[in-house]
This record gives sequence, C-alpha cells and structure tokens, in this order.
Amino acid sequence: MPAKFIGREIEVTTGGEVRVPVSFRLDDREYVITDILDAWPDYGFGRDTKRRKRWWQRHHRNYYHVRTKDGEVYEIYHDRGTGLSHPERKKWFLSHQL
Repeated sequence: MPAKFIGREIEVTTGGEVRVPVSFRLDDREYVITDILDAWPDYGFGRDTKRRKRWWQRHHRNYYHVRTKDGEVYEIYHDRGTGLSHPERKKWFLSHQL
C-alpha cells in the first residue's frame, strides 16, 4: 500500500532525556507512540532547483517514523525554523501514513 499524504500540523508531546515524541494529537484524536522506527535530520534545500541556494533557505527539520499503539506507522517531523529567536515557527507536522 503506498504512503498516504496527510500534510497537517499536529500537537506533539515529547519526553525522555533527548525529548523525542511520545504522542501526538490530530483533530480530536490522540495517538500514543510506542516505537520510533527511524529518525533523521534534514538540512536540505527542498526540491526547488531553479533558485540560487543560500544557507538561510535550508530546511531545519527532524523526521521520525513512528508506530502508534494501534499499530499504525506515520512519518512526522519537527520544523525547527531558522532562528532561535522565533519559537513560534517551531512546529510539528504529520507528513504521511505509511
């Protein structure tokens, strides 16, 4: 089954010493994360190859493949924004259901 694109902002609860996601909320449903299957940072420029690339245009994201208590697998990411002085730009997104 191909991945289903969702592309929505979510609320995430983090925990542990390294502050990893432990649950997330989409609409009125809470998803409890039982396993982090994979995690990686993204510092790329995205798919736009036409524009000149500058350091401030890079992504600053942490991606996670997670399994929920119901056995569903999702790709979520934390968009850390580009500046420490703007915490409102740091958001979590549910990218795909895998």
